[in-house]
Amino acid sequence: LTNDGGDTTWSIATTVSGVALTLDSENDVSAAFGLAGNTLTVTHNGERAEVTVDADNWGADKILSYTTVAITRDLTSGATLTATYSSLDDSLTLKAAVSF
Repeated sequence: LTNDGGDTTWSIATTVSGVALTLDSENDVSAAFGLAGNTLTVTHNGERAEVTVDADNWGADKILSYTTVAITRDLTSGATLTATYSSLDDSLTLKAAVSF
């Protein structure tokens, strides 16, 4: 629970039967769970209103609600491969990450 200049936001998270669930004050909800050696994360992002530029805000365009589905797999090489689909722009993103 946070309060930034009178704007209060909250987030609550729990795990039920191995599924990590998160819900927040902006109507975002996500669920993450293991699936055959992968991690599947489904997130629904609530609609965001337009924010005008003022002394407290940089400004932002209105965004309609959208959903993302991401599948992450740890590879034997130590790299991680993630495939993410977003309904915001019907995009599919593939990302490979390596840690040293």
